[in-house]
Amino acid sequence: MKKTFNTSKFYYAFPIFILGYKDEKFSYNITTCSSSFSLGDMVVIGMFKGSNAVKQISKFKEFTINIPTKEQGFLMEKAGFLTKRDKLTLLSVPYELSSVIDAPLLEKCPVSMECRVEQIQEFGEYVNFTARIINRWCDETLLDTKGNFKSNVFSPIEYIGDEKQRIYRYLDDKNSDKLGTFIRSLKYD
Repeated sequence: MKKTFNTSKFYYAFPIFILGYKDEKFSYNITTCSSSFSLGDMVVIGMFKGSNAVKQISKFKEFTINIPTKEQGFLMEKAGFLTKRDKLTLLSVPYELSSVIDAPLLEKCPVSMECRVEQIQEFGEYVNFTARIINRWCDETLLDTKGNFKSNVFSPIEYIGDEKQRIYRYLDDKNSDKLGTFIRSLKYD
């Protein structure tokens, strides 16, 4: 039997990513985010209204999404816990500027996307940015011989929990199934 539970927040497994953005004080900067969804070439990210990233992205209307794996966990956490500092320099983060927009692509994150803001919406203490994905990048080890993305070997960090405890969960290639696996497993008369 289900029971209601009271919590001010509930994260039901979202991928964590590092936002790269132009910063009027530090040239470029990064922060960690876990609130997003994507459909086609659209991505929506949500952040606390009072953050430096919200101020800068609202001004310059561009950002990159850099998706870390467990190997970049230290960078992911430090990028989120440090505030209003030049995190790229402080953490010695190797990056290159993206090809189309004016924001950093983090070299150590295996997947990155260049995004241009098309709409900004405030919701209480939060801001949602709806953006167009301009370009997608990935480490060549994540592509098969035909140039298709190998989803089963990409292992982003998932963020899950409530106001009492939040944890990281990890994907792996041992626990992956192809789309349609559950339907094909049923026997129909």
